[in-house]
Amino acid sequence: MDAQQQQIRQLEKTIKRLTISRQLLQEFISNVKGVKQLVAIVFDRVLEALDAESGSLWLVDKAKSQNVCHLAKGTAKNRVIGLRLPFGVGVVGAVVESQQPELIMDCGKDPRFNAEVDKNTGFVTHSMICVPLTVSNESYGAIQVINKKSGVNHRFDEEDCELVKELAVAASLSMRNARLLEVESLVKEMHILMTISKEVVATLDIEQVLDYVVNKTNELVEITGGAIALWDENRKELKLRVLSGGEAIDIKQEKQQGLLALMEQIRTLGRSSYVADRLSYKKSLKGGANAWLNYLEKHELNAFWAVPLEDDEGVLGVLWFESDNSHFAGQGKTDLLHILATQATVALRNASLFKSIPFSATLSNIGQKGQKMLATGKKKSLTLILASILLIEVLHYAPFFRFVSGQTIVEARLGIGAFLPVAGRVEHILVKEGQTVKSGDIIAKLDPALPRLTLVEAEAKLAILDRQIIEARADSDAALMSKSAIERAAVKAQVVKARYDLEQINIRAPVDGIVLTPRPQELTGRYFALGEEIMRFVNPENLLVIVHIPETDLTDIEVGQRVKGVLRSQPGEYFTGIVRHVGQAYETPNTVLESTSELESEETNTGFIAEVEIAHAPYQLRPGMTGQAIISTPKTSALVKIWRRISNFFAFNFGW
Repeated sequence: MDAQQQQIRQLEKTIKRLTISRQLLQEFISNVKGVKQLVAIVFDRVLEALDAESGSLWLVDKAKSQNVCHLAKGTAKNRVIGLRLPFGVGVVGAVVESQQPELIMDCGKDPRFNAEVDKNTGFVTHSMICVPLTVSNESYGAIQVINKKSGVNHRFDEEDCELVKELAVAASLSMRNARLLEVESLVKEMHILMTISKEVVATLDIEQVLDYVVNKTNELVEITGGAIALWDENRKELKLRVLSGGEAIDIKQEKQQGLLALMEQIRTLGRSSYVADRLSYKKSLKGGANAWLNYLEKHELNAFWAVPLEDDEGVLGVLWFESDNSHFAGQGKTDLLHILATQATVALRNASLFKSIPFSATLSNIGQKGQKMLATGKKKSLTLILASILLIEVLHYAPFFRFVSGQTIVEARLGIGAFLPVAGRVEHILVKEGQTVKSGDIIAKLDPALPRLTLVEAEAKLAILDRQIIEARADSDAALMSKSAIERAAVKAQVVKARYDLEQINIRAPVDGIVLTPRPQELTGRYFALGEEIMRFVNPENLLVIVHIPETDLTDIEVGQRVKGVLRSQPGEYFTGIVRHVGQAYETPNTVLESTSELESEETNTGFIAEVEIAHAPYQLRPGMTGQAIISTPKTSALVKIWRRISNFFAFNFGW
């Protein structure tokens, strides 16, 4: 019985360790903060779990072939943080290089241990655990834990080392996922910035530039309001030109007066200014106050960011953003705002130069040409009239130009989703957008760490209950044996479920088809709940070609009309089809149109469409393909279309 009791105690100890490991694993995985914040949380939790006196966390700097200490706790932390060691040097270097954990019971006897820090600080290092941070055979760094507060002679044991190893695996996966999420977020931010910049520099209208900058920046950062003031060279003063949200300019308002005064200070300073948090800023003033703090408090704001709009030719104005959210311009957002400010400065300079170009000479030349035309003889006038009549006849009766053209996109109205049989975080995506797959092909893999840990814990509980049943049978304790048997059945079900979950980490395609989900590689690192759709597929036989129709030509389009078109990916090869439906455009997913800027117009997103059923195509159509199509409209002549446009022009502009 003593051996059995010892085995039970050992299993209970293992369960306790696995429970701690699982709790921390869930905390690491569910953490959505950035890499720096996550590293600090991982480090603190490891030291707490082991009841350690001190420790350090090291990350690999591949560019310099060094291991760098990013975090440390204990009396020697100020001497250790920032320390750089070449690859392979010290216990940390050996662990990172070998990717194997080290448990050193007596550091004084280990030749790799550097006792210089102990001599300088008076701290005595007794025992140490050093575990690598690795994912997919790649080392990210190492966690070093020193001296156990409650252990015998401050020494760790094998159980402690196992716990650190398990936590290191969870920490490595979480840090990698956090890095992937940061990269994903940065890619999205850069896409938004490029979109805004493209729109800003594409116009020479100053008002459009101002309006777009202050009203679109909230897609990039979380702002409450924005403003731009421009420098009036004649009056030598700033003038408030635009406020976000279409708010009217009224300089008599107290808030606008205060805002303009602060923007004038920014212009005078000649550099950007950022108050990230009102409360922290107030503490830094140590009871004092100034115009910046008064403005934030009075209007219940927490942060602002402002910068002069200037180039080599001088200051054009000041850009201002404010927010209810503290640190809205932190974590690299400041760099994005500076880029946006630079683009706005270029656009404003170009617009101001364009506005200053004189047009009198151009208008004079046009007038002179008009006078010459009026001076022509009667013969030329008669010839022109006859030619016009002939042209009208041709346009009305000839079977030419009887078509409507429009931009096209291949779409799939229906699709079949791949739904997760278990919850988990995506570790690998094995397919790309537009790829053809067969039913049962593996399209993605989930991270096996959590289900594997759950299985180990459940199997350990099952072993303990088996021992309890044996002991109860030996002691003829029917009540305990019955209770243990019931618990065993429940735990056995947990084991079966955990094994099932582990077998389901390979996600398979539900049907034959084409991957419809845009940029599926960006799903790597994301967590999906049970039953959530991870990817969508479409049968290539269910594809439609959508032709965007100008509203003025809508009445000319009928079901059954013939269509001929060409796609940009297959120039010179034409598809044919039949119009099956005509109606208002539905909301087009942005992810489909992101790579086709030519389709991103007001008409494309909010106009009218014709759905075309493909009759013949010499190549495989894929969702997202774009091109041009012609719809045959034999009942409507070109003359009718021209007259319709002329009538609409006068009706809409002059009320005729």
